[in-house]
Amino acid sequence: MADEQQLALLKQGVDAWNHWRQQFPEIQPNLIGADLQGSDLGAVNFARANLHQVNLSGANLMGADLWQANLGGANLSGAYLSETDFSEADLTEADLSEAYLFEANLSRVNLNGANLQGVYLGKADLSGAYLIEANLREVDLRGANLIGTNLSDADLSHANLIGADMQGTELRRANLSHANLIGARLLKTNFEDANLTDCLIYGVSCWGVNLDGANQTNLLVNPPGEPAIAADNLEVAQFVYLLQQHKKIRQVLDTSPSQLVLILGHFTLDFHQELLNAIQAELRQRFYLPVVVDLEESPNQDLVDTITSLASRSRFILVDLTVAETLLPALEKLVQVLPLVPIQPLAQMAVGGEKILNGISAYPSVLPIHQYNTVEEAIANLAEKAIAPAETKAKELNTPFFPSPV
Repeated sequence: MADEQQLALLKQGVDAWNHWRQQFPEIQPNLIGADLQGSDLGAVNFARANLHQVNLSGANLMGADLWQANLGGANLSGAYLSETDFSEADLTEADLSEAYLFEANLSRVNLNGANLQGVYLGKADLSGAYLIEANLREVDLRGANLIGTNLSDADLSHANLIGADMQGTELRRANLSHANLIGARLLKTNFEDANLTDCLIYGVSCWGVNLDGANQTNLLVNPPGEPAIAADNLEVAQFVYLLQQHKKIRQVLDTSPSQLVLILGHFTLDFHQELLNAIQAELRQRFYLPVVVDLEESPNQDLVDTITSLASRSRFILVDLTVAETLLPALEKLVQVLPLVPIQPLAQMAVGGEKILNGISAYPSVLPIHQYNTVEEAIANLAEKAIAPAETKAKELNTPFFPSPV
């Protein structure tokens, strides 16, 4: 229970409270379980205070001092906490959902099991903090300091981590699916067994990371608004981006194919996204690394060159021609400059794929088109009528293959 005299003093205002704290710094305030919902407590001195299970939802604590405070199980949902000092505080299992913590100091804080869903933590300092099993779904951590932060088993799905410093961050078994990592600094970051599915990784700085057991499915290389390029490996994704941005790298790299399979098409519609997912799953089972280039519009010359560089290092190429006009410039170049890389076209019956391929179907690297009526039909026949023929053609054209170890 809260100390009633201290609670009465606090209700006199922040100035009176802070004056008392200055007079008696040795006293550790006791406000356990107090209901301070919606209170205006800007710049209040709660250092070392016992605020266990206190209700501060919707309160204003801008610039407050909560150094080493006990806020275990506290309710801070929707609170305004900009520039607040929580350093070394205990916020175990606290509720901070939808709170605003711009430039807050959370260094070495204990947030294990806390609820931070939808929290704004732009430029906040969480260095050395503990957020094990914390809920950070949809959290905004733009420009945040996460150096040495422990986020093991935390839920960071759909989190915004643009420009975050994640040097030495512990993310073992964390869920980062659909997280935005644009421009994040990943130095000795531990992603062991983490889920990185559908992460946006444009411009990341990645050195010495641990990706053992991590799910790296569909990492998106390009920024929003540009043609979507995706890969299933962080290092491969960075390589793809370098190919796209730096012509000199494309010029000096050898053209020895690897276990990459290039997938070209326009997969925005749910129908084609389902097919793409099936293609990727089948390729992964066969130890390939699928790289997807999603072309909504006809590619410019730089993107055509990037596609060509990727194709030159691919075992074979799968092309969905349902939206064929966006793919023809790249296809025409591929069949001319890469005669030993098989191209397996796919298309819905209504598209008339054979007519589209008239200009390139004579090339030996171009396989007969696999046409389908429904996505279910396409998926059911995918292995037999698309991937297997491409593998056979690759062997025929003497394209080497370096499978991943089982």
